[in-house]
Amino acid sequence: MKISLLFLFIFASFGWSWNLYPSYPRYLKRHSKYVKNFFFKAKTNDKIVALTFDDGPNYHTRRLMKVLKKYQTPATFFLIGKNLSKKYDNLFKEALFDVGMHSFYHSHFNRISQKRVDKDFKKAIRVFKKHGLSTNLFRPPFGTVDKKVSNAIKKFGLNAIMWSNDTNDWSKKKSYSKVIKNLSAGDIILMHDHSTSPKNLEKLIKSIKKRGFKIVPLRELIKNSTLYPQL
Repeated sequence: MKISLLFLFIFASFGWSWNLYPSYPRYLKRHSKYVKNFFFKAKTNDKIVALTFDDGPNYHTRRLMKVLKKYQTPATFFLIGKNLSKKYDNLFKEALFDVGMHSFYHSHFNRISQKRVDKDFKKAIRVFKKHGLSTNLFRPPFGTVDKKVSNAIKKFGLNAIMWSNDTNDWSKKKSYSKVIKNLSAGDIILMHDHSTSPKNLEKLIKSIKKRGFKIVPLRELIKNSTLYPQL
């Protein structure tokens, strides 16, 4: 009974666009005991949302930042450790931008041992420090929510950040209009450096503001408690 009540509490009822892949809800149900360790969406009545980008840095990151600066729009970039190099060191000094870790290798953590997961975390933390980047935010590759990732984020003192509104920018089914249609208070919007074009980002920012929402830094959004996906 306790487990059932916890399950119902975790998967509070509200709608959102959360479409990593069709079987993802079933995956989360199987790992429901660990879901509480991850932040998906802010519990707030304020019309605020946050923009996040995964898989950088790369060539496209600068192009996206140019648009964000134009509209003075904050964003958080979840970076892959192995992608970091000196040529990107000054990219994230801008006050508008925050960073988070997106692992070192972008591995499927569910397919490797706890030892290798921990080793990946250590390498990511080490390379972030090497490049003068400070963060306690982490987003697991492929949305992996399981015991191994939960153990690692606790061990290394990180806040695990997921999302509640997915652009699907990496797929043929990308839909920025669906993001706007499903937009709601507290949303964390998922994009990727290599997939979202500057043109689409500009349209998205304008559409969000037209709906009366304010785009705020992720660090501000997560001061609230979290809501969880409806399954």
